[in-house]
Amino acid sequence: MTDGDTITLSGIGRTRLIGIDTPEVYGGAECYGRAASAFTKRVLAPGTHVRIEIGRESHDRYGRTLAYVWLPDGTFFNELLAERGYATPLTIPPNDDYARRFLAAARGARSEHRGLWADGLCASENASSLSTPGPGGSAGGCGRFHTQADAQSWWESAGRPRGYDGDGDGRVCEDLP
Repeated sequence: MTDGDTITLSGIGRTRLIGIDTPEVYGGAECYGRAASAFTKRVLAPGTHVRIEIGRESHDRYGRTLAYVWLPDGTFFNELLAERGYATPLTIPPNDDYARRFLAAARGARSEHRGLWADGLCASENASSLSTPGPGGSAGGCGRFHTQADAQSWWESAGRPRGYDGDGDGRVCEDLP
């Protein structure tokens, strides 16, 4: 099984979709994770030809290629996941070219109660991910945390991934309480 935001592209290998974050299916499935994974597998079935744009930062710390993906009809797949309610925005500079589009798509999904925003499903646990990305993109990634202490703890345990400590002082998500 794969998460909805990680795909395998012929000639490239494991690829992480930039700018969005679908719920996890590994290590304890998160709300709507299986649905997001199934949607990605259905839309990007083996043999589907896509157009890609590799991010300015081309790989993540797991060695996955970081990319934006467009379907044969021109549909921007990363944005489609947010628009349909399968993903929340996740802004990590320098790969932040379409951050506002993803935010708008997710806000639209929330207002229409689509996907993980459906009433009584996962909406309350994802609400903070819709704050506008701030300088350094912190809000997009930090939106999943309730407090700065929660974010700091996760960041340190996750190996200090880039994109959370905008000013380089060792404290992440400083706009959180």
